[in-house]
Amino acid sequence: MEDIINKAVLFDYFSGRVSPLQKKSIENWLSEQGNRELYYQWLHEWELNRLQTNANWQHVYDKTAQRINDEPLSLQPSDVLPQNPWQLGRLGEWISRSGMLAASIVLVLMVCGWLFRDALLYQTIYTGFGETKDLTLPDGSTVTLNANSTLRFARFGFGEWTIAADAAHQNPRTVELTGEADFSVRHLPDHQPFVVMTPKGLNVTVLGTQFTVFSRERATRVALRSGRVQLTTQQTMLQPLMMQPGDLATLNRQGKLALTRTAHPEAMAAWKDHRFEFEQTSLREVAAMLHENYGLAVTIENSQLANRTISGSFTARNANELLQLIAQLLQINYIRENNHVSFTD
Repeated sequence: MEDIINKAVLFDYFSGRVSPLQKKSIENWLSEQGNRELYYQWLHEWELNRLQTNANWQHVYDKTAQRINDEPLSLQPSDVLPQNPWQLGRLGEWISRSGMLAASIVLVLMVCGWLFRDALLYQTIYTGFGETKDLTLPDGSTVTLNANSTLRFARFGFGEWTIAADAAHQNPRTVELTGEADFSVRHLPDHQPFVVMTPKGLNVTVLGTQFTVFSRERATRVALRSGRVQLTTQQTMLQPLMMQPGDLATLNRQGKLALTRTAHPEAMAAWKDHRFEFEQTSLREVAAMLHENYGLAVTIENSQLANRTISGSFTARNANELLQLIAQLLQINYIRENNHVSFTD
């Protein structure tokens, strides 16, 4: 039963829509230490998808104060020190209402703290369509983020040196990537691992190396240029896959890893220089890339045209340059209307 635990099942679990048998299966799955990081990653994604509005602290405070003060009390200075039981009763009522206001303010702060805890604890870097971004992480590692990608990491304590000999293994430098990024990881004196987590459950663990991670809906790939990295998935938790320079790892839709050799692992990061490397790349694959990097919705006239391939290394600084290049190479036509593109013979 644990083999069928995936993101969809856990989303149903978070929403309270699972059967008792599924709930038991999830609890058994969570008893394995290696599954917990993936659980919290999917929980974070589920929560973000269900935040409908941003909390307005001042608005909530004002409404709460107005509701409490609908029946205002006029407290005179002489009422502070009550002279008789009746005045003592009024003072108690005022204190009670003041306590309600204070409690309401505390409740508002707690709710807002819960809603914004992710923004407080984590820093998230985004890139838009057609945009790349260079950044340096707190540990000195550098990352180039490709278009339409997200990188998330802890605001505090990221890469701090540890004292205990095994502390580095308990507290790795963890980043979460959705999209595509090129990494140059700094090796720390305490050998603290660096872990890249992807939405489909592929974790890349390194000590210091250069590699590129592609993690989008259609595929997940890792290309290693230098050093060594360890890959783990739900299926390979007990037997991680070790990569050597020049290896290209691919995760298929069934969650299985495949390892091949590539003579040019750096080609997977060619986008950093606005260069596109094609090797028998079909127009169908190019269309998917246009959608991922530039947000274009692409239609192709027929399957024969979709299967036509391109090979070579080409430079294009924006979507229009790339569209013109594709049309020239394949000797085809295209029409672009806003974010919609049609390829025809």
